[in-house]
Amino acid sequence: MISASSSVTAFPEAAAPIDQSLTRPVSLVQLLKLTPLVVAGALLMWSIFLPYWEITLHAPQYPKGITIVVNVDSMGPAKNVREVDGLNHYIGMMKLDDAAKFERQISLFALPLLAALVVVSFFFRGWLALAFRLPVIIYPLIFIADLFGWLYYAGHSLDKHAPLSSSIHEFTPRLFGHGTIGQFSTDAVFRSGFWAAVAAALITLAVVIWDWRSGRAAKA
Repeated sequence: MISASSSVTAFPEAAAPIDQSLTRPVSLVQLLKLTPLVVAGALLMWSIFLPYWEITLHAPQYPKGITIVVNVDSMGPAKNVREVDGLNHYIGMMKLDDAAKFERQISLFALPLLAALVVVSFFFRGWLALAFRLPVIIYPLIFIADLFGWLYYAGHSLDKHAPLSSSIHEFTPRLFGHGTIGQFSTDAVFRSGFWAAVAAALITLAVVIWDWRSGRAAKA
């Protein structure tokens, strides 16, 4: 007959102690790190419902201007979009709804995914945690780069057969501030949704720096 003591000897892994890190309660310091990550994720989710960018077009027939508001998944108001498309037709510019179609289609899936990744990153360490947080940190820069790319494309792919094509040269509408295009002028500004995403990025970056400094202190 095999005794209990001999079974433990035969299978030493059965007697190995349980990893205490799996059962250890979350410390106050860890909770302090989780809180900003949750806030960052919440800000990113909130930004979906807020305007990211706004441009107002001034023309002789519209002295008060026509404003287009851009969200991550839409732009409007619809009446203003039609009015601007009508004006853009004269200089041969593409329709507004033809810009960033793919980005608007995936935004309602991509942003919740980024928000989830930044919260889940709390349960990882090292490079894996950084990999989960990096998309949130660079997201505002990606938005700016994508928006600038579409503005550049719209102003450099003009229809040469448009009524006013001979009087308008290729141009890039202003991403921010005041710009002039022939008889038209524009005023562009980033709105609350974009700044909420920036706040989420900065909070996440602060946690990354916190982790880095904590790691250096532990090795010292």
